[in-house]
Amino acid sequence: MNYVEWLRVRNCLRITFIVLGVLVVLAVIVRISFFRYPSYEALIAHMATERGTSERHVTLADGTKRMILDNPGDRMHIVVDDRGSGGRHIVITEPSTQAHERAHVEMGSMEVRESRHGTVTTTIIDTNGAVPMLIYMGFADVVALIVATVLAAPFAREIDGHLEVALTKPIPRAGYAIGVIGADVAGILAALFATLIVLYICALFFEAPKIDFSGSNAHALPMGIAMSLAWYTLLAAATAWAGRGYGAVLGFAWPVVLIVNGLAKVEPTSVLGAIVHYSAWVIAQLNPLWHADWSGIHESSASSAPDLSFGLRLAINVLLFAVYAALAVWRWQRVEA
Repeated sequence: MNYVEWLRVRNCLRITFIVLGVLVVLAVIVRISFFRYPSYEALIAHMATERGTSERHVTLADGTKRMILDNPGDRMHIVVDDRGSGGRHIVITEPSTQAHERAHVEMGSMEVRESRHGTVTTTIIDTNGAVPMLIYMGFADVVALIVATVLAAPFAREIDGHLEVALTKPIPRAGYAIGVIGADVAGILAALFATLIVLYICALFFEAPKIDFSGSNAHALPMGIAMSLAWYTLLAAATAWAGRGYGAVLGFAWPVVLIVNGLAKVEPTSVLGAIVHYSAWVIAQLNPLWHADWSGIHESSASSAPDLSFGLRLAINVLLFAVYAALAVWRWQRVEA
């Protein structure tokens, strides 16, 4: 009974998957381009075989295996701490005139930090580091929200020119509406999880990623899903009431939401500013994006404290999803041809 809506979902996902496929191709091109730069493994292997290089191996108290390479003639000094599954911590000290010959890249779970002190450059490389789940979900949420916006006018599209046909379908209106919402929800979730898979594949081209689910990162997936679906039902309800003007609703939704959220966050400096600020704050509570929190994206696993407000914010987005979906269904039940 919802064949047309499933076709819309299919067409939207087809474009989404093409874009994600292009992202994979770009990742492959970038990875191939890095082959022309010497890696840190090649540098260590080259220095170990150079004349005048001394090599020492020690085991630290925590079991870390440390290798120290020193070449006084070239003023090169490398310390490699091998922590097994915890990755490597590499410190390279060399003349600044040689440091520019290598490319230093930060990608996925590899972090490179470079600092210069006079004529000496110190490069610190950490491999197999933890990548916050918030970063993955940030990209996935953007894709899911775009797909939600594209699909978020199912009832308005039926009202605009197809209402007579839609009302003749041998199914209760509520059942038809719920089926339409279910098709779109499936499409949004497919886009979200496909993006996560593609991002993981792209990261594999550089290094096997270790995803950090601690602290706020553990909340990223359920909050991202709830936020995207609540955003969809908000637009579905708004467009159902807008009728033929649903295009304007979808077009202005993002600018309006961003402006309202910005006004709600800016501290007022005058009486008029306070009125605008608190009015925007009240309106922002109805926006699913307002209840998403990205404050933990720069926090380490050890320092991130439990997010006591997460349960409340997640519950609000789930409630908004249900309320907006009910409003969309209610409006559809009362449409007359």
